[in-house]
Amino acid sequence: MTSKPLDQPRPRSLADHVTPPGEKPFVDAARALLRAGYLFGNHPSRPYLAQGLTLAQLDVLSALARAQDSTLNCSEIAERTLITKGGITGILDRLEARGLIKRTPSQQDRRSVLVSLSAKGVAFFRELYPEVARSNREIFEKAFRPGQMKEFGNLIALLVQTMESQ
Repeated sequence: MTSKPLDQPRPRSLADHVTPPGEKPFVDAARALLRAGYLFGNHPSRPYLAQGLTLAQLDVLSALARAQDSTLNCSEIAERTLITKGGITGILDRLEARGLIKRTPSQQDRRSVLVSLSAKGVAFFRELYPEVARSNREIFEKAFRPGQMKEFGNLIALLVQTMESQ
């Protein structure tokens, strides 16, 4: 049996060949950020998953709960969530089928529909959201010390602000 010498370099991937060395830290950071976002939203311990909700559905419920008068139209939901206008309808259909939201025609614009939490949706959100907050805290506390958490929050906020202003 022949073995490779230990000092032989590992073969380079196509990505290694086409990525200039100065760009690698940025590529690695972007990939880590995307992976962290995916894992954060889809970890099996997330309470909304146990309730049969997707992250997008939770995002819509949260947007409605944060709204000043608890009512938003579809464009406003899209602006306040990570969901495109085209994806809103299917999410609203599923939330409405569960009795968590209600749709009412707008009095000002007959083409527009206003969306709000139903009484069942309010009760559901009141029960679920503290569990989500606790779950968020547990995840962050496993990764960061308190000072690091504040710094991480500031850095993420700066990244989001920079990207939204472009």
